[in-house]
Amino acid sequence: MTDTRLAMLLFAAAFLARLIAATGSAIFGTDGGHYLLMADWMREGRFHEALLLTYHPLYPLLTAALRSVTPSTELAGELVSTTLGSAAAIPLFAAVRGVFGRPTAFLTGLIYAFGHPLVEVQSDVMTEGAYFFFLFGTLWLTFRMTAEPGPVRGAVLGASAAAAFLTRPEGLLAIALSLAWPAVFILRHHRAPALRIAGIATTALVILLMTSPYLFWVKVQRGHWALSVRPSAIAGERSLGAGAQGEETADSQAVLYRQYARALFRLSGVMIPFFLLGLPSLRKVDMWNGLLYFSFPVGQLIGILVAMRRHNFMSERYLLAGMTLLMPVAALGILRVLDWLSHRPGPAGRPALGAVLVLLLTVAPGVRCLRLRRVECLSFPAAARWIQSQPGPRPRGMSGPVEQVAYLCGTRSYYTPAGRDDLRQSLKTLPVDYLVYSEKDVTNRAEYVRMLRSCEELEPAVAIAGTPGTWTVYIHRVK
Repeated sequence: MTDTRLAMLLFAAAFLARLIAATGSAIFGTDGGHYLLMADWMREGRFHEALLLTYHPLYPLLTAALRSVTPSTELAGELVSTTLGSAAAIPLFAAVRGVFGRPTAFLTGLIYAFGHPLVEVQSDVMTEGAYFFFLFGTLWLTFRMTAEPGPVRGAVLGASAAAAFLTRPEGLLAIALSLAWPAVFILRHHRAPALRIAGIATTALVILLMTSPYLFWVKVQRGHWALSVRPSAIAGERSLGAGAQGEETADSQAVLYRQYARALFRLSGVMIPFFLLGLPSLRKVDMWNGLLYFSFPVGQLIGILVAMRRHNFMSERYLLAGMTLLMPVAALGILRVLDWLSHRPGPAGRPALGAVLVLLLTVAPGVRCLRLRRVECLSFPAAARWIQSQPGPRPRGMSGPVEQVAYLCGTRSYYTPAGRDDLRQSLKTLPVDYLVYSEKDVTNRAEYVRMLRSCEELEPAVAIAGTPGTWTVYIHRVK
């Protein structure tokens, strides 16, 4: 079987897993409402208002474009995420094959296709599907650029790197490495230096042209040249000494670092022994190709650590790209076990044991994609209909943990401060008309809910009950 056909089979497997997971989700996730609202506003030409939500613009822009041929913005967002997340298996396979070999690339592709955390987030209205496609594409194209440089390839590389940055702030690493590694290879290979320089210049020019509209808008908003208005990106700047320094405590940062370590452990899971077994095999990898490849995942993981010095939030999703690109090491470990099984004397059924091992490690995690998700959230549309039925103008904005209700009402959701004084101040300064939370918050955040219910700026809660098995939604109107 050719490499092209094998890559397409991996794409098909990844797409099937993500499509099944998407159809099993009752409603989009919490952050999805922000992207959907951005997409709707972009379709209406309200780009400034959309960008003020502070997320990078490419994913909602792609969603807005696809909305022209889909019955809903939610479906368009899911299709963009599902399709590009699945397509990311192709450049991932190509990049890993070039460095570690075909068997390692195939196993890595299987791990990617059916990995439960990946499938879950890439079947939702989230940026990870698009980001992985552009990041992995940049990695593969950087390899191609170092091997066969030229202006045309440089233009495609620049477009991929710029798209990664315009999807998520972490894509800045893709831009840096797409320019740095071809420059390094000028020093290593003295042939065709003019062609290599032309390729790098084209890459830089395309990156500049694609990112300049967003960067000019950021300059207007922040009053100086900067890369983003996203809080996580600003935290990264402050961690590097740029801009005003935010306040943080050692205890709060220690909590984030513990969350980071736990996320690394969860994402590694049963693969930890195979990571250890695969490490000795890295000695066979070409040093320069290995350095180029691992600069992407290591840069991602270190970049998150740096940003956490001034950031106040940590999510497992931040580590998914870096950990995925490290999976070839685990795949090398699996291959060592398979090689041991095939050469060990014993029953003829040992090859079947190796096949079972591969299925359990790579394909079996995808079974979790068959379960239904967020069925308990089916009461959210009923809460949105109740709010829309109230007399007076449409809500200007909402706050609270149940952000999906805000989008279903066609308005923006604002984050809710955890402290009483901060909450009162935000209700005075932000255009918030309703505060919404669910039965889950009553159970898991009892002190927070008591604070909300005792807040004098809020009217008593109205309870909206959905069908049996769904969460009751509580709605406070702002006085």
